[in-house]
Amino acid sequence: ALPGNFISRAKESGDIYRITALGECCLRDGQCWLDFRHHTTDSKLDMSADDSSDLLLDDKLCAQCGAAAEQRCGRCLSVYYCSRDHQKGHWKSHRLDCKPYRIERTEDKGRYLVANGDLPMGHLVISEEPILTGPSYTTSALCLGCYDAVDGSYMCTGCNWPLCNRKCETAGSHQMECSLLKQADIDITDFVGPNTSYQFITPLRCLLLKSRDPAKWKLISGMESHVEDQTREYRMEMGRNVVRVIRQTLGMDEFTEHDIMTICGILTVNAFELFTTGPHKDRDSTPRAWAVYPTTYLMNHDCLANTLTSIDSKNKMHVRTRMAVKKGEALTAEYSECLWGTEIRRHQLHRYKYFWCECRRCRDPTELGSFISSHRCPNCGGNVVATKPLDYNTTGFRCESCRVIVRGEVLKRTNHQVEEEVFELESKELETPIEEYEDLVERHESILHPNHYAMLRCKKFLAHAYGRQPGYSLAELSEERLNRKMEMCRTLIDALEMVSPRYSDDTAHFLYELHAGLVEVARRRHDLGMISNQEMVVALTEAKHILHQALQHLYPWNDGDLRDLEAESKAKKSLDALDGWIELVDTAKPAEQTKPKQEQQATTKKPKGKRKRRGGKGK
Repeated sequence: ALPGNFISRAKESGDIYRITALGECCLRDGQCWLDFRHHTTDSKLDMSADDSSDLLLDDKLCAQCGAAAEQRCGRCLSVYYCSRDHQKGHWKSHRLDCKPYRIERTEDKGRYLVANGDLPMGHLVISEEPILTGPSYTTSALCLGCYDAVDGSYMCTGCNWPLCNRKCETAGSHQMECSLLKQADIDITDFVGPNTSYQFITPLRCLLLKSRDPAKWKLISGMESHVEDQTREYRMEMGRNVVRVIRQTLGMDEFTEHDIMTICGILTVNAFELFTTGPHKDRDSTPRAWAVYPTTYLMNHDCLANTLTSIDSKNKMHVRTRMAVKKGEALTAEYSECLWGTEIRRHQLHRYKYFWCECRRCRDPTELGSFISSHRCPNCGGNVVATKPLDYNTTGFRCESCRVIVRGEVLKRTNHQVEEEVFELESKELETPIEEYEDLVERHESILHPNHYAMLRCKKFLAHAYGRQPGYSLAELSEERLNRKMEMCRTLIDALEMVSPRYSDDTAHFLYELHAGLVEVARRRHDLGMISNQEMVVALTEAKHILHQALQHLYPWNDGDLRDLEAESKAKKSLDALDGWIELVDTAKPAEQTKPKQEQQATTKKPKGKRKRRGGKGK
């Protein structure tokens, strides 16, 4: 029997012990099925259907014949082969187990993914279709077919809910609930702010899977819900907008309140946000949708994650390593906003994901040297950091320079005050005048670190708004605001490099904004004759270098999402424009240089002499 045949038999026994270089080692009724080399029964694994990819290789031996081998499976990097033919011959049995990860379980972390072997940076770990998609709990009015913004100009002929067009009306996702929505007779009339009428749609789609697609229902219902940890506020909102609608309005009383609340919790904990298009006038008028995936949700969180998640235009999930990952290391994703401080990040994660993060960044008072939660020391101007960042309620605060103790009540009150101000400004987004953001920064820059999360949120808005809002185009910006834009871009880039290194959309965006500022400064100086053509070329070349850095921070693989593709296209167009401008300036005839008056050559006068007479007397 070959190892491939043995694997299928061993799985049927249910007593899988360990995968060796030659196959899976299994005991049944105390007897070994086959006497393979490197046989070991020292550590029994808890193997489920999802765990069948566990590969623990001891030697570089061919999985087909057991001979010494150097070639690895390029996908999972866990199985070796001595030849291409043996890899092809073993594929039939290996294909089901060909995964670069395995699933492990602990009491404190639950189930999570672990690297099966040493994975290089950029390795494709997961590529999978969603189990289900739908509107999120905080969306504005959107199309139930494609999740774009709607204005009510087209209504579904079946249920009278707003859609984009006939194509979206016949989309499979909407057909799931169309007949039920017709019976419910719910009118959508608000197309501006958050619309709670959409909150029950995605839970309804999940519940319908129980009878319509049992395989998908099994995947979703097996996910963690943390229903026992749900807050009273959350239960009241879901009870009012989801449970009551499904059980009473739609008449689906076969599902209990506990069943529906469990599904609501599963979506809150495990769903991933999709990229939607719409007016994005403010964050309350944005269409929002999410998706649930069969494997990706198992990745644990880390504020400095070692993977990147990317969702393409067809909502397919792609997970790649962001850095080299060692064998046995947990595969992690980032579920929080990297520019928030530790205290806010940890509370947001606990509120929506039901755990307290204790990663390396959260444990570090300086947050990896970024000082995103730090204040200015009133004594020396140094950096004030928390002494116990994982226990914000009891922590003290100390200056890193002069070691003076700062009263925690004052810092916490300041943080709370500035957070409220930032939230108030961000709730209106583009409707908020630029001057209000500038005023907030000016009022707090003497007491907060330049990288304090409240300052960074304001700078993030201003760095983008300078050059884009009406009346603040690049050509209209004062020199002071233009310099401020570039300074803010540099501050944001430096902070992001510390808390979100490699392939950051935000870093790429602010590098692009920095390049735009540099180009505008060079244009103004060249037009005023302050710099020569050669100096103009140098300035444009520097901006071109910044653009190349921006492209390097974008997701470099072909499975990138729409935002990356749009940003890449925009950056490449700017590069082409810069190349044309550099060539034009470089080949232009240098302008004639006028010399200063004091350096002009003095005109020499001819010495006076006697005039010769042309004619004499008597002529």
